[in-house]
Amino acid sequence: MPKAIMRSVGGITCGDCRQAVESAVGAVPGVSVAEVDVHARTVAVLYDFPAFTDSIDEAIQIAGYKINHRSTRRAS
Repeated sequence: MPKAIMRSVGGITCGDCRQAVESAVGAVPGVSVAEVDVHARTVAVLYDFPAFTDSIDEAIQIAGYKINHRSTRRAS
C-alpha cells in the first residue's frame, strides 16, 4: 500500500523552487507523486518501496532546501 508524507520546507518561494523540489523528489525510485504548494511551503509525496523517507528527505536537502517539519500518514 502506498504511503504519504508531508514536509514543510524552508526556502520554497517561487515556481522555480517548486520545479526543483518536485524534480528532485520525483527522481527518487518508488516516488509516484511529488507535489509542492509554494504558498504553504510544503511538499506532499506519495511513495512505495523502494523509496524511504530518508531518501526523500535527502533529495529535498540536496536540492538546497531545509526541512522544517515532517509528518507521515497513510495514503487513502
